[in-house]
Order: sequence, then structure tokens, then C-alpha cells
Amino acid sequence: MNRWIRISMALLTLAATANAAEPEPGRTDGPSGSEYGKGGYAYHRTPGQFYLEGFLGAAKVNIKPENSLIPNSHQTDLIAGFNAGYLVEDWLGIQLGYGHIMDQQTDLFSAGMRSAYNMEPINYYFSLDAELYSPDVGETKFGIVPGAGVNVVLNDHLQTGLRFQHDFVFANDTISINRFMALVQFKF
Repeated sequence: MNRWIRISMALLTLAATANAAEPEPGRTDGPSGSEYGKGGYAYHRTPGQFYLEGFLGAAKVNIKPENSLIPNSHQTDLIAGFNAGYLVEDWLGIQLGYGHIMDQQTDLFSAGMRSAYNMEPINYYFSLDAELYSPDVGETKFGIVPGAGVNVVLNDHLQTGLRFQHDFVFANDTISINRFMALVQFKF
């Protein structure tokens, strides 16, 4: 009989500690952000963050002159630059950027937005930028630049990833640029 009492007491103690270890649902009527850690939003990123990213990669520039006997030009060069942005929401950001295509001496100035899909530790995003294509020789032209990328989250402030962008440059000549870049992003 004494043995059954001890077994019953052990089972009651085990059941009581199991119920006590499970946290109760938290209230969400506190200050903004107080509900995090009390349930969902495991991958929530705080809106209102600034970020700076540097990139380095390859840019293949295709130029097809209109009504000309000059053959099409295809040249692949090194591209480097940076983007500075602000995350308005955890999924939406605005950004300004600068890129430089090395051997062709061409500057790219851009402004646009990006839409992120956070599936940490991997984040996916799509971007759409308006761009000024400014070669050292010739006139500045306007372009639209859609892009897609994937980042690996290293910690709360640092990500690294890859991005592909295709530039549609509006000019009399048909100009397009395919960019494939590696990047490092720092959020502060």
C-alpha cells in the first residue's frame, strides 16, 4: 500500500510540474512589441530599420545600335557599389543605390523598393528600381530594373546573399544589362 501511495505522489508531482512548466498565453494589451515572445511572430523583424549593403559581381552589357552598320556589342565587366535603404515594414523597404561598371566607366544611380519574404535563416526578396544609366561617353539614359535575391541571416544585424537584376535601359539603341552580384548587408 505504501508503494502505491509513493507512485501516486510521484505521478501527481510529475503532472503538476508539467503543467507549471508550460507558460500561460501572454496578454497583448501592453506597449507595442510586448506580444513578441509570447506566441507567434517568431521571425518578426522590427520595422523602421536602416540598412547598408555593398555588392560586387559581374555585369553583362548588351548594346544593339538602332539603324546602324555597327555590330552588336556584348561586354562583361566587374560591377561594384552599394545600396542604402529603410525598412518601412518588416516586408517592405525603400532604397537608394549606386553602382559602377569598371572597364566601361559607367555609373548606375537607382531608387526603388524591395519586398522581402522572411523565412529565416533564408530571406527572399524582389526589387524594382528606377535607374539613371550614365556612361562617361554619351548621354545619360533612364531605365527600369527588376531584380530578385536571396540572403542568409548570419545574426540580427548581418546578412550575406546573392542577387540578380536585369536593366531595361530606354534609349534609341537597345541596351540591356544582366547583373549577378554577391552582397553583404548590415542593419542598424
